[in-house]
Amino acid sequence: MFKPASKSTLHESVLNQIIDAIKKNIWEPGMKLPGEQALAKTFGVSRNCIREVLKALELSGIVEARPGDGTYLSINALRNITNTEFVASLFEESTLKELVEARQLLEGQIAYWAAQRATEQQIQKMEELLLKDEEHPDVDIHDKFHNVLAEMAGNRFLLRLLGSIRNELATQRLIFKTSPVENLAAFKKENWEICQAIKERNPEKAKKIMYKHLSHGQYEILERLHEKEQR
Repeated sequence: MFKPASKSTLHESVLNQIIDAIKKNIWEPGMKLPGEQALAKTFGVSRNCIREVLKALELSGIVEARPGDGTYLSINALRNITNTEFVASLFEESTLKELVEARQLLEGQIAYWAAQRATEQQIQKMEELLLKDEEHPDVDIHDKFHNVLAEMAGNRFLLRLLGSIRNELATQRLIFKTSPVENLAAFKKENWEICQAIKERNPEKAKKIMYKHLSHGQYEILERLHEKEQR
């Protein structure tokens, strides 16, 4: 059913085969996916490769990770695949630089609205998330933090659109083998600065810090792309 992934595009090969299996109902909504080790053996790739592919699928709402239980196919997997493919078709005519700029624009506005609209309970949730990461570093803190901000903004359409953009950027990181951020210390510091700006109900400050915050990881992707084009 599945083929060993092509060595030149391991992540894309695995990702495309999984999506194809979902479309053909080989994997049905709500079912539990095989474990990382089993998937790695099936596709002939490393567990790290599988982990990164599953993260990209989770960002698109195609799968759901349940701590201590495993990974499940989302009930809305097919709809989310359609949404992701539609947005991806828009990306085809866009440069990576344009995609990065679009994310900065959207995330900046989300931070602005979050400072205006966040409830005290949401602010507390954000602080607890950051405190928990200080005690027990979480590899998914980047996505969780931005998801909390999007919830604060209170715009569900924007949340879905941003999820698609993040997924495309996550794919580019896999291709160019970059990390989400160059400077982890600066990244965490800016998380707290954004949190403080929201607590102060200062939209402009939150927006300004968000622009700076996003510049770290996105700059690295663009640098790698430039290097590739020069070869």
